[in-house]
Amino acid sequence: MSRLFSVFFLVLALIVPTQLFAVGTPKDKTITLNLPESVLSQAIGEMVPLEIDPATSSLQGSITVSRIDDLRITDQNIFCRLKLSGKNLHILTELAGHQINMKVGEIELNLNCSARLRYDSAGQVLYIRPLLNDISSPKPSNTDIGGTLLPLLNDREFPISIKELEPLIAQTELKTVSIMMHISDIRAVNGALQLSITPRVSSLQHPASQKRHPNNQ
Repeated sequence: MSRLFSVFFLVLALIVPTQLFAVGTPKDKTITLNLPESVLSQAIGEMVPLEIDPATSSLQGSITVSRIDDLRITDQNIFCRLKLSGKNLHILTELAGHQINMKVGEIELNLNCSARLRYDSAGQVLYIRPLLNDISSPKPSNTDIGGTLLPLLNDREFPISIKELEPLIAQTELKTVSIMMHISDIRAVNGALQLSITPRVSSLQHPASQKRHPNNQ
């Protein structure tokens, strides 16, 4: 998934219209990129199905997000409609001191999702904390099982590793200049996902030029 997001951010940085960029003041050297919810919705549609790692001892099996619809982004929140599919599901619980293994098997659920984002700039990790509700299913029995399943998924942070964007590289006879694009923040704003990008410039003098121009630094 991290590979998909890194490619996605790079492609958008190259093809989105220039009016989507709002460059910060020369002092802060920060570039702000707003990805409209319509663009993000289209990109996410190309990424599904997505596997979810339950990462809990109380839930075993595979869970897949098979569809994401009605994406809306507001200040600090993302809303959408999800279709979840589960296979070989087992819910482990305890009753009166006894371990109970409830076999669920296959399940399909439609749910509303509201999510909050938290971005760790140092670790380059985007954390998504969903809150799922309003369950419906083609099978009424699945709705009851979904009510048991949701507490195991709700209010947990799911991490997505974000890789650095590919650098912009320019070469001259004397030097190679690289501009690294560090994603310093990701947040939800009204109608868009906002990325704050901090450019970092570095240069490397060519060994041949150092010999020809020994006084150049």
